[in-house]
Amino acid sequence: MITSNDATELDLLLSQTKDILVQYVNQCQQENTQVVEHLCPEELVKVFDFGLEKDGVGRDGILDTIQGMLKYSVRSWNSKFIDKLYSGTDPIGVVSELMLGILNSNNHVYHVSPVTTMMEIKTAERMAELVGFKVRGGGRGITCPGGSASNQLAVITARNRKFPHIKTEGSRRGEILTMFTSTHSHYSLEKAAIMIGIGINNLIKVPCTEDGAMIPEELEKSIQESIARGESPFFVNATAGTTVLGAFDPLRPIGAVCQKYDLWFHVDGSWGGSVMFSEKLRYLIDGSELADSYTINPQKMLGVPLQCSYLLTKDPFVLQKYNSLNAGYLFHGENYDLGDGTVGCGRRPDAVKMFMAWKYNGSQGFESRVDRGFELAQYMYRKITENPRFRMVRKPASLNVCFW
Repeated sequence: MITSNDATELDLLLSQTKDILVQYVNQCQQENTQVVEHLCPEELVKVFDFGLEKDGVGRDGILDTIQGMLKYSVRSWNSKFIDKLYSGTDPIGVVSELMLGILNSNNHVYHVSPVTTMMEIKTAERMAELVGFKVRGGGRGITCPGGSASNQLAVITARNRKFPHIKTEGSRRGEILTMFTSTHSHYSLEKAAIMIGIGINNLIKVPCTEDGAMIPEELEKSIQESIARGESPFFVNATAGTTVLGAFDPLRPIGAVCQKYDLWFHVDGSWGGSVMFSEKLRYLIDGSELADSYTINPQKMLGVPLQCSYLLTKDPFVLQKYNSLNAGYLFHGENYDLGDGTVGCGRRPDAVKMFMAWKYNGSQGFESRVDRGFELAQYMYRKITENPRFRMVRKPASLNVCFW
């Protein structure tokens, strides 16, 4: 229950916390600040109070907890922080998270989250347009808790469309479903194969070039071999920006193969999909309009706070059509009730973070960020090749600079 004292307590707590956070960010950006004050788990439990007792610590105690949490956490605001495919956020990201905390919205049905639902729909529609879906009269999407979840929802939707009997009856005796992805793709596709019960061995890995890009001719060969074995292919995943080498699969010829064999064509652009915002770099996803679905993670290349991932779909109603269970106590056939198209229920409105960042920076701001990232990758590549202490693995295809 909300009491009359809540506003006063919020004012005091936010005021004091704000001063701590501003000081923390300023400290993170100083040259002599370490990325992390590393302690092993046994050491950390000795210096940080992880105890959860009967009596609460109150405002003063929680401020101590906040300061300790900041002290011993990894400082992603630090310029020396370079981790796997993400970075620190920015002021508008912090404000977005504050708004989400204040609203405590649930983007499962429109009537409890009207503004945040429309933010999700509009950001998805605009990105679908950049991919090329909107040009063909459709295009929408939905946020998921991470790129793996977006990829997995694409797999589930594709299976339910191709084999509608599985949704109600399960697999039939002797029925073997197969999926296809490159040898350099993300392991979330293997997790999806486990999730839908076809098994990892029926996720067929397609050979790649030395640069890590799928070979379309090998894809078609693998599909033909699967059909000859009496199996039922239904899904192909192409990667726009692989996790290790940053390679981009050739989407247009892969899309042509998918159309030839009537297979769902998905693009995992969790890492590199954000090049859709760059006029200079959009050629890397040429053919994306042929896809049925497309994953993009603004939490990575665009600097939007974790987590923020979208599954974009060419058909704006495909998620609801093949995933809905018609739960009458919650959903009433409203196209704006986004939760009906997922395999869950409650949904954090992560799209608010993308909407606010887009509103604040504009498309041009995203474009500048992406272009600058590619320029810095090439700069790092040149510097490493000039230094005899290092040996390049491959010339970078995007932001991944791999060296020994």
